[in-house]
Amino acid sequence: MNRGTLEDRELGFGRVLINFRLNTGGEMWRIEKSRKQFFVDCGNPEENFWKTLFEQSGHQNLIEGDKYSEFLAWKPDRSNCPELDIAAKNLLESAPVEWMATMRNIFVARSFKGDVNAEASSFRGAGIIELNYGFTLAAMIYSTLFSHFYDAIRAAGREVDWNYDDTAVTEMIVEELERAAFEPIEVTDREVQTWAANRHVVATHPLQIELPKQRTQGEHHNLVLAIEEFAIGHEYCHHMLGHTDSAFRHTQAARGAVTDWLDRIGWSNLTSALNEDQVEELEADVGSFLLLSGVLSDNVSRSRIYRAVGGSMIGLVALSHANDTWLSGGESHPDFLTRYEVMHRLIKKLVMDMPIGVSDDHPMGFLIQIRGFISAILQTRASNTGGDFKKPNFLNVFSWMIDQEVEFKEELKSKE
Repeated sequence: MNRGTLEDRELGFGRVLINFRLNTGGEMWRIEKSRKQFFVDCGNPEENFWKTLFEQSGHQNLIEGDKYSEFLAWKPDRSNCPELDIAAKNLLESAPVEWMATMRNIFVARSFKGDVNAEASSFRGAGIIELNYGFTLAAMIYSTLFSHFYDAIRAAGREVDWNYDDTAVTEMIVEELERAAFEPIEVTDREVQTWAANRHVVATHPLQIELPKQRTQGEHHNLVLAIEEFAIGHEYCHHMLGHTDSAFRHTQAARGAVTDWLDRIGWSNLTSALNEDQVEELEADVGSFLLLSGVLSDNVSRSRIYRAVGGSMIGLVALSHANDTWLSGGESHPDFLTRYEVMHRLIKKLVMDMPIGVSDDHPMGFLIQIRGFISAILQTRASNTGGDFKKPNFLNVFSWMIDQEVEFKEELKSKE
């Protein structure tokens, strides 16, 4: 029986491997085959990813000790990693009913293969999603960077008396806030070239590892998990939207739902110069946000929207900074600015009908905070390229964010 040929092409978060079916049947994916296919390909035993990592890094003492024994005893079923198992289950809970059977038979794996990205692949009887370990490390670093930035901005808004007569004291406070917000970004920007040369991400500076005092490890890991969920959701959508395999019976409906939202945000002016692969990448971005937020299953909640905003935006930042795809994404996926613009339009379209919360919170406010963070990263990157660009200025970024919030609230009020 002719099974077709294997085509290998680069797409957004990573590589999509497509096994073309020339017969009209097509074998349905099964989780046992998906799991077996992954471990055969990577050549590792069917065990917890962290056990494999400890073995390969020479930490046999951690494996043999009691401290991690229960954790390492976890066995792969639908994933090779306990955290990704949670991420896949979270996505499954917010998925449309007609997606669930297929999603349950896709093996979600953490792996060492490839660059700082994720990839979806399909073979006869097997569907696989792989998240490169380097992407998780980048997600952890940028979650820490955002925590530093967020806490500095919050302190400027809540704790600084801008009417204080002693301007010298105010200037000292602003300098300290600027250092707290921007130094971690500067440190990380200097290391990106090393990451590219070594093909893996490394956190070597305390500012990339140590959280500000106000942040807890639980908050940090929750944001990292949201980023991983967006990346995994992106790859699920490559499968569901027919980018990797034609066996999913509801592909047309899935594509229709995503295209409908893309049309609502007027994306055609952003895609006129894009090729088919790049368009598919944007479709997977949008599909993942709709999946993570519960839109596709009519199960939207405020917390899911916040999770999708943080996971998508900081995930795209981590990916773009680590791979330097701000202005040029390559032949098969769009640059960051295009992906950012699509996501910004989508988020605004989705949340502008939501009321402001009891604590004066709103997803657009969270998005404005992330946009300020992104502007600081972009300006830092530009200033380090040797051009005529200046380093970011804390007061400029802070005042811009205030202006954006005032503009948003005025627009929200006009809708009411």
